[in-house]
Amino acid sequence: MSQVALTLPGLAVPTWQVRGKNDPAANALADRHYSRRRPGSGQIGPPGRKLVLVTPCERAVWLTHWPDKALAMDGLDCWRCSIFRNEAPAELLSSDLIHTAMDLTASLWPGRPTTTPGWVTWIDPAKVASPNPGYCFKQAGWTLDRGWSHPRLVRLRAPILEATRGPGRPRGAVEICQAADAAEQVRP
Repeated sequence: MSQVALTLPGLAVPTWQVRGKNDPAANALADRHYSRRRPGSGQIGPPGRKLVLVTPCERAVWLTHWPDKALAMDGLDCWRCSIFRNEAPAELLSSDLIHTAMDLTASLWPGRPTTTPGWVTWIDPAKVASPNPGYCFKQAGWTLDRGWSHPRLVRLRAPILEATRGPGRPRGAVEICQAADAAEQVRP
């Protein structure tokens, strides 16, 4: 089976590698995230289509989740960043990781959400150290969803953009590597 990675221009190593939902590095990073409900569960993410991304240095994780629209508890047919954790912010700029994770998802999942197109993520301001919760997402083009309110969480939205920065200028190049169960991850 093959593993896909996205590289940023000018960098010799891929930014993200597609991993399986049972990947030990992805699970260890997820276990240290404040939103993790069952640390040590051995798999990452809720039921549904998911794309697990881990940096080659295994210091950042991203999970794209796309539940079946009939089963989405919030009724939204959209891609969700269910978890993002960057434990190397001095070396890996979070907004760049977010952009490339979004690009990699768009390049690997040809289908698109239809009823509520775009991305969504939630942040608990009480659980993050930043005085501006979601700052890295905002730097990556996400905006506050002012039409949604919750006593504890903030919801951010972003459009699904094609994986380019202009005509013929991709954000990154795709590299093929070897992996155990990555093939199940790239199917939408």
